[in-house]
Amino acid sequence: MTRHTHTTDETGFDYMANKGVEEQDRDTLGILFAVAVMAFITVSQYLGLL
Repeated sequence: MTRHTHTTDETGFDYMANKGVEEQDRDTLGILFAVAVMAFITVSQYLGLL
């Protein structure tokens, strides 16, 4: 593993090291948000609000 001095702090934590978890969390949140919006629109149409 290469150490990037401009993104690594004194304790050795690299702020720019990417493990892929961030993308998975962001994608999961986006999917859940889209499902919530679709459910809201569907219920609103069913109740005649839209």
